[in-house]
Amino acid sequence: MKKILICPLNWGLGHATRCIPVARELQRQGFLVDFASDGGPLDLLRLEFPESQVFELPGYRISYPTNNILINVGRHLGTIVSAIRHEHRIVREITNRHEYDILISDNRYGCYANQTHNIFICHQVNILSPVGALNPAVNAFHHRLIRKFDQCWIPDFPESPGLSGQLGHDHTLPRYRYIGPISRMSRYECPAKYRVTAVLSGPEPQRSHLETKLRGQMSSLPFATAIVSGVVSSATPVHEGQMVHFPFLTSAQLNDVLMESEIIICRGGYSSLMDLIALQKKAICIPTPGQTEQEYLTRIHAQHGYLLRQEQDALELRSALDQIDECSGFPMKPQPALLQEAIQEIYSL
Repeated sequence: MKKILICPLNWGLGHATRCIPVARELQRQGFLVDFASDGGPLDLLRLEFPESQVFELPGYRISYPTNNILINVGRHLGTIVSAIRHEHRIVREITNRHEYDILISDNRYGCYANQTHNIFICHQVNILSPVGALNPAVNAFHHRLIRKFDQCWIPDFPESPGLSGQLGHDHTLPRYRYIGPISRMSRYECPAKYRVTAVLSGPEPQRSHLETKLRGQMSSLPFATAIVSGVVSSATPVHEGQMVHFPFLTSAQLNDVLMESEIIICRGGYSSLMDLIALQKKAICIPTPGQTEQEYLTRIHAQHGYLLRQEQDALELRSALDQIDECSGFPMKPQPALLQEAIQEIYSL
């Protein structure tokens, strides 16, 4: 049995949640799967895969105190570079000790080893910076890091623009494969219980800022609503009038709540958009302030009428709900065969 170590980045829970369907499919095809990460993602994976071994990696410790991604990342650049070097040493030690055959890294640049087949999962192959003139230099450096891996898996449709638009298409990487949108969610028929459910995610302090705004506005709505904080916790749900506050839900529990909801409120992160494709639900998306990728994704899909975009600083839920019928939801459908074929390809390595 081949052994695989999956290493998602701790930048909110999105990278870990999208690794869940990858891990499930790997297990279905006969691989032994373990995990390495830190913080909330590692706690989540412990809950979702209690039979797997988990290893702790150094955190990148990214926060979003300002609305400028260059400042937010730049102020932690030394910490990030140090964490990448440190995680590379740790992953090599883990790989030697436990004899893994394949490493799958979701946006952790140091998670590769000489004796393994190394796969990098990334939808943002082309990084968009707030200063467009910096894009060529930023992406030259980014692509050099990705080329340390044997293959790049891009969770999008092969045909441009797909879901990621210019982020995941029209690049110069030599070894890549499109594996389709991946989500731990699935659609099934059930009665509606909530008019609106908000799912929080992403780095602090912006996650908490949005939670405060949403709870203030949702508590006054005249129908049943729910809010999921997205912080791994054992705390129990709390009822606040017609609103239910879930501190945390497992994948199966969250899937149930979202399928019982008519409208979803979420960030504009790529994992959230992939979930919306799987669920086939209408959504109000609120990009994390200063996160260029989310601003780009929500803008292009709002222009197509697939979702309704609102800015965090100007959030008006009642106004958004009045406009939601103008949105169609995403017309794309999941393509699980693309991931299945990619995994079958590595089985013979």
